[in-house]
Amino acid sequence: MNIEIRDLRYFEVIAELGHLGQASEVLHRSQPALTKCVQRLEEELGADLFERKGRGLVLTAVGKEFYLRARKIRETNDRTLSDMKDFVAGSAGKVCVGCGPITADYLLPRLCNLALRHLPKVSLEIMIGTSYFLKEQIREERLDMIVGVVENDSEFACRGFIDDTVVVAARQEHPIFELRAPRLRDLEGYHWILPTPPVSSRKWLDSAFAARGLPKPTPHIETNSLPSIHDLIGSTDLLCFLSRLTLEHPKTRGMLREVPLKETTMTRQLGITYPHGPLTPATQRLIDLLDRLASE
Repeated sequence: MNIEIRDLRYFEVIAELGHLGQASEVLHRSQPALTKCVQRLEEELGADLFERKGRGLVLTAVGKEFYLRARKIRETNDRTLSDMKDFVAGSAGKVCVGCGPITADYLLPRLCNLALRHLPKVSLEIMIGTSYFLKEQIREERLDMIVGVVENDSEFACRGFIDDTVVVAARQEHPIFELRAPRLRDLEGYHWILPTPPVSSRKWLDSAFAARGLPKPTPHIETNSLPSIHDLIGSTDLLCFLSRLTLEHPKTRGMLREVPLKETTMTRQLGITYPHGPLTPATQRLIDLLDRLASE
């Protein structure tokens, strides 16, 4: 069946008014043009849609059923066009966001609030994981962007928004704090709870020890989500390598304490990572909003 949406619109108006002359005035189309429209529809359906009644028109049984279906088709078409316009404008659609464990507490709430306030028709799908895992998801086109640690990586586009510092930390009563001025060598005798080897902060810490001719830290526990197991860190003599943001968070404040060592103080940025090339309009709008927030 080859029926144009325009003909369905004209048919609806004719059916509702029951008069070609009145429909002609409303639609700003000539009566012969509307007559041809009805004829085209009747030829496609193989049945009459109207019958004459005085000077007006009334729907046949087929016409009544076709009117109901034509209206649904037209309304669906209108909604689809409206949705597509919103999608193209970046004000509708879905953005798949990957998030690191640390930024789940810091950047993610800001991003969600921005979306709720400025893009209420945009839905977010959030996946928590390590940077290594999330980048793999971008490569497989399962994520639109990552909110987390920004690394120098030519494979992806990156924008940093928040400065972050990663330090060695331990529970408040850890034996390391009995030393007035701990040295890097003093950390050798302790076991650690550390990020898994592919995580950039773990690589940096290992390199910091190796560059000074010291053995790499010995992990007793390895995890891809250090911030979420602060209770374990706080109840053992394991050393850890955590963001200061985690140490200062209400959930962990007072539980853990920084081991002040310049050699094990790593600076980095938190922000967004996304693929080079075209982005969905909603993803671009979200990035623009984050840029504006950062500049303010």
